[in-house]
Amino acid sequence: MEITLVTLYLCILIYTIIRVLLDTYSTPKTLAYLMLIMLIPLLGIVVYYAFGINFRHKRTTSIGVHSQTAFDFSYKNKDVDNTKNLIESNFDKILHFEPLVHFLKGLFQENLSENNFKLLINGEEKFPEVLKTLETAEYFIHMEYYDWENDIIGNKIKDILLKKSASGLKVRVLYDDYASKGIKRNIVKELKNGGVEVYPKIKVKLAKFANRMNHRDHRKIIIIDGKIGFVGGINISDRYDNSIDTGLYWRDTHVKFTGLLAHNLHRHFIVSWNTAQSEKLAYSKALFPTVELTINDDIRALGQVVAGGPIYPMSNIMLSYFRIFSLAKEKLYITNPYFIPNESIMDALKQAAVSGVDVRLMVPEKSDSAIVGAASKFYFNDLLNAGVKIYLYKKGFIHAKTVVADSLVSVVGTANMDIRSFDLNFEIMSVIYGKLFALNLEKSYLEDIENCSEIKIETWNKVTILHRLWQAIARLISSFL
Repeated sequence: MEITLVTLYLCILIYTIIRVLLDTYSTPKTLAYLMLIMLIPLLGIVVYYAFGINFRHKRTTSIGVHSQTAFDFSYKNKDVDNTKNLIESNFDKILHFEPLVHFLKGLFQENLSENNFKLLINGEEKFPEVLKTLETAEYFIHMEYYDWENDIIGNKIKDILLKKSASGLKVRVLYDDYASKGIKRNIVKELKNGGVEVYPKIKVKLAKFANRMNHRDHRKIIIIDGKIGFVGGINISDRYDNSIDTGLYWRDTHVKFTGLLAHNLHRHFIVSWNTAQSEKLAYSKALFPTVELTINDDIRALGQVVAGGPIYPMSNIMLSYFRIFSLAKEKLYITNPYFIPNESIMDALKQAAVSGVDVRLMVPEKSDSAIVGAASKFYFNDLLNAGVKIYLYKKGFIHAKTVVADSLVSVVGTANMDIRSFDLNFEIMSVIYGKLFALNLEKSYLEDIENCSEIKIETWNKVTILHRLWQAIARLISSFL
C-alpha cells in the first residue's frame, strides 16, 4: 500500500514538473513554481494546480485563433491600406519611428491611418464624451469592457444602450466575467431584456473561487458606426470620475478617435465577439464603412492599434513597448500602475537611459496591491543606477497606461507592464504619431509630476535590508499572480 502511494505521488510530482516546464513560458514564473514544488512538494503541487495552470487555456486559444484566422480571411485586402502613402506624405509626424510603423504592420497587419484624436483625462472628461457620442450612433454600438460597475455611470451607459437598441440599432457588448461580476444580476439582464446582445468574453464559473491565472479581457473599448473609437485605461465605474466623491482620487487617461483607426479597433472586437458566442460576424461595408474626416477641434494625427492576448503567436504588447523604447532618442515619459517588467523591458529602459535619453517612470506611491507595489520597487535600484528618473504619484492612485516618446509618438491603452498584460490578458492600445498630440500628453505628464515625489539614488540606497528583502519576496510572489 505504501509503495503504491509513493509511486502515485512520484508520478504526480514528475507529471507536475513536466507541466510546469511545458506550459509556463515565463522563466521567473517557471523557476518560482519549480522551487516551490521541490521545497514544499505537497503544497507546491496544490498551489500550482490552484493558481498556475489554466484549464481553459487551450480552449480559449484554439477558439480565438480560429476566429482570428476566419475573420482575417474575409478582412484581408478588403479594408483600405494607405500605410505606404501615409508614411511618405506625413514623414514629419513619424521621423525615426518609421521602423515602428513597419514593425506593427508586420506584427499583425496593423494599417497606418489618419484620424482625428481627442485626449481624455480622467472620467470627468471621458464619460461626458462617451455619453454624448453614444447618443449620436446611427447604425451600431460595440463595446468591450473589463470592469463595468452597477453605479451611476454604469447605469447611465446602460440606459443609453437600451434606448438605442429600442430605436433599432444593433448593440453588442462584451464584458469580463470576473471583473464585471457585479452587473450580472441586473444590468446584464436589463440589457438582454432590452434587445442588447451581451456576453462575457470568457465564461467564469464560481467567480469567487476563480483561478487568478485565468485569462482576463482587460480591454476598455467602444466602436460606434465603425467610424469612432474609444480606448484607454478607464473602466465604467464612478471611481474614475473625481467629481463624484469615492474617497480616492483616480488619475487615468483615455483617447477618442474618428477615422479608419476605428476599423483596426473594430477588427479585434469582432474576433473577440466571434470567440464569445455562436453568431459569427464577417467583413462587410456596413461594419467597415468609408470614413471622411472633417475639420474640428480634435488633433489630426496618424495611428495604429496593437492588440495582445493568448491567441497571438507573439507577445505583441511587450514587443511594441520594447520597440518604442529602443527607438527613442531624446525622451521617454512612461506612466504605468503595475510595473513588473521582464528582462527585455528592463534592458530597453536601461539602455535608453545610459544612452542619454531622458527616461522618466511614473508609478503610484501606494499601489492597490501591497505585493505589486513592493514588487515594482524591486526594479528601482537598477533603473536608478542606469539614470532613469522615477516618480511616485501622491495625489491618489494613478491608473493610466501611457507613453510619450521624443514628443512625437504617444501610447494610450489598457496594457500594464507586467507578465499578465504581456502574456495572459486580452489587451489593446493605440499608437499615435504626431507632435501636437504628443505635446498635449506630455503636458499632462509634466502636470502630474507636480503631484509626485522623485526617488533619488542617494535616498534609495538608504532603504533597509528588510525592505529590500520584502521587495524581493514580493517579486517572487508576483510571479504567481
